[in-house]
Amino acid sequence: MINLTGNSMAEERKSITLYIAQQPFKVTVPVNQEELYRRAESKIQEYIQQLAGRNNISDRFVQLGYAVINFAVNETNLLDKQKYIDSDLKTTLRKIQKDIQLALNDANGKAS
Repeated sequence: MINLTGNSMAEERKSITLYIAQQPFKVTVPVNQEELYRRAESKIQEYIQQLAGRNNISDRFVQLGYAVINFAVNETNLLDKQKYIDSDLKTTLRKIQKDIQLALNDANGKAS
């Protein structure tokens, strides 16, 4: 059985079986994340079914390979976007903080 989260903290965990390309995978997951894993299982199954239907790919290993590539590309893309958003957000927040500080300083100067 594989611990997919990598956490060693003492959180309540549950053993579940996910079926990917008709292959059972026994994993231990945090109890509060079981639904997340079930939704991921469903997304993978849907993608594999699309591959099989559109491209006539019946080999489970090939299906899994394409699914892994697809999901890795999507994750990489999302991580790149998140880095940009985080950087842009930090810059914008710094500008807002500076404007607020200037307004406060101006208000304090007028109050004296």
